[in-house]
Amino acid sequence: MRVVVVADRLFASRERELLSRLEIGLADEGVRVLQALPEEGATPDPGSQASGVYTASVTFPARGLPFTTGIRARRLAHRLEEIDSGADDSPVDIVHVFGGSLWPFGAALAEACGAGLALEVWRAGLIDRTGSITSAAPKDILFIAPDPEIERSLRQRGVPTRSAIWGVHAGDPPAPKLVAGRAPTVMLIGAGNDPRAMRAALEGVANCVRSHPDMLIFADALAARRADLYSVATQRGILANLSLIEEIESRRDLLVQGDVLLLCEGNGEQRTIVLEAMAHSMIVLSVEDKYCDYLRDNVTAKIVRPATREAWATALGALLDDPAAARRVGESAREFVAKQRRASDHVRSVLEAYSWLRQEQPARSVVP
Repeated sequence: MRVVVVADRLFASRERELLSRLEIGLADEGVRVLQALPEEGATPDPGSQASGVYTASVTFPARGLPFTTGIRARRLAHRLEEIDSGADDSPVDIVHVFGGSLWPFGAALAEACGAGLALEVWRAGLIDRTGSITSAAPKDILFIAPDPEIERSLRQRGVPTRSAIWGVHAGDPPAPKLVAGRAPTVMLIGAGNDPRAMRAALEGVANCVRSHPDMLIFADALAARRADLYSVATQRGILANLSLIEEIESRRDLLVQGDVLLLCEGNGEQRTIVLEAMAHSMIVLSVEDKYCDYLRDNVTAKIVRPATREAWATALGALLDDPAAARRVGESAREFVAKQRRASDHVRSVLEAYSWLRQEQPARSVVP
């Protein structure tokens, strides 16, 4: 089987490790993996290429007028065919698209390659787009749901759906969190698409800085600009506590060293960084989000209701005041991830989805 994984710039940056784990897992099962990234901001993983995970890693122009989508897709299809010319049949059996901005291009590429189309519905905002893309895409299409609630919503719409729940590696036991004598570290996670929500979270954290003046706070630089967190930090006198990191969700090595992860926006987006945090026994404080099944109050996280600055301050203050109780939530989350959110299970579910899609489609050749 040959699969081309297509990811837009935002997804490839935020979920680089998810894509790498999936591609390595597929390769271990004998799948020939081809990676296609937009030219704009493409950052292929040189380590994966060097280790032979990809049959090929190529870039393509993602931007262009709508009527050029088919042209650009056919050019990429022929390029992939030339690169993989040693294959006995079509160079691509499945086109798997991550990132809603590339759904139309992925549909055109699948049509050009004579391949099945798998679309990852990684955020709730994509659910309502399934109807329009189904009518415009090839008939061999499948929506992959990384969360049970997203899966239920898709099935209610009557579109072909398979579940593939995202997972991570639990790894070795992490260092203890909220250790006495060490400055507490708080990681704010959000894209800045809900500025009010992010500002409320930082306001709540600022209240706790009064009793913990050595607290370290990290946030994504782009999200901070969108939500104008700088002005909040200035007004509350916590600029010295706040550090802004470019593309912080791709800095897993830094993030998982923190004590507390604050998930500020409840917009139905799947994030493996939250699973990574749980796997490292970080204590997760989160707004309520029905499309994220892994957010379970007092089991994997502390859910903040309502998500006001006062509620954030109360929730974070309770963790800081009772580190032992906070660590129990972190350990419970780690156990949950180790049992129910394993990376190997994700790879297996994706392979099952591919098999279902291949059985539904006839063999076809590349469109000239």
